[in-house]
Amino acid sequence: MIHIVNGDIVGKKLKGLNHDDIIVWREMYDFGPFHSSWSNEELINNRAIFFENKLKLPSSLFITNSHNQLKQLANIQKYQEVVLWFEHDRYDQTMLMYIITQLYHHNITNLSMVSINSYPSITPFYGLGQLTSEQLAMLYHKRVKLSHQQINEALNGWETYTSSNLNDVKRWISENHHELPFLRDMFKRQLSYYPVNKTGLNEIETLFLNTIALNPISFKELYQSVSPFFINDGLSDLHISAILNELTVGSKPLIKTDDLLPNYNSSYLETNLTITPNGENVLLGIENRIELIGIDWWVGGVHLKVGK
Repeated sequence: MIHIVNGDIVGKKLKGLNHDDIIVWREMYDFGPFHSSWSNEELINNRAIFFENKLKLPSSLFITNSHNQLKQLANIQKYQEVVLWFEHDRYDQTMLMYIITQLYHHNITNLSMVSINSYPSITPFYGLGQLTSEQLAMLYHKRVKLSHQQINEALNGWETYTSSNLNDVKRWISENHHELPFLRDMFKRQLSYYPVNKTGLNEIETLFLNTIALNPISFKELYQSVSPFFINDGLSDLHISAILNELTVGSKPLIKTDDLLPNYNSSYLETNLTITPNGENVLLGIENRIELIGIDWWVGGVHLKVGK
């Protein structure tokens, strides 16, 4: 039996329960570039460039890790049961779709899943890492075998997620019968990552700016303040940092910082953020983010790019 998890904490707790093989998957499929026509090699290389540029994550490290992970999947025997441990949030659900797609390409369909969005006595529930080894063991015994319909939904979902056409996402939400418990909600949440016409900001950026507008705030304080709003997103500190960095660019930035923001090499948690007059005007709808600083960002397979 093989267990695939998305975090070292859960992996270590499961390792202490039995002698099954455990694959800890490390990637951030909730942001960065995608395209439905890309091969795995193209996907890895394009994402390596993106993360090195946005987060100072060495491209060589990203590429090596990605190849090693795919080799682990390729080594799974068809008869082996694979248990997928993934939560309800956007971070996990995008990873779930990708991994099911890769396993399917290796003709591995003996899949079971542990996927929850809550647990008795744990509030707020962020993820499986909050559970004890004993609680994880109980969930393991309640794992659910994935049906052919659920596997197909993950395959179709990944193709939709990596599509360059936003209408494909909207169509997938409205037209498909949904078998996986949290995937449709994830795609509905996906829509909040697209900018609105009035301000050029998306819902997440708007919350960040509104929070910073109240008072200058450190990155650590901002992260703690906004995290409860993103239980269904699973936003990491690096993802938030990358979003904020996009608002500091150009000659008319929306926010200013007194130091670098967190990246792969350093935490910079105490860096202070201040909203600029431009940022205030964008929040009021007087100015538009796209017109002030442009945009060069990916939401799934949709590349939002307007130069400034």
